[in-house]
Amino acid sequence: MSMAKGWTLKFITKQSETLTLNLQRSKGEREFKSLDGAAAVARRIGFEWLNVQIGDLEWQEKV
Repeated sequence: MSMAKGWTLKFITKQSETLTLNLQRSKGEREFKSLDGAAAVARRIGFEWLNVQIGDLEWQEKV
């Protein structure tokens, strides 16, 4: 999801619950300066696909 300061990773569970990747040492959301950085972390976690949404614009790409 695009924000004024950067990008966040959000995950949707099978139960349609939305979870956000948080910082390791605090409860704040982890924010990425670039979409490439967010995609690299998603890939390291084990995800193969990334859905990107900016307002009404949405696309999917393999990471």
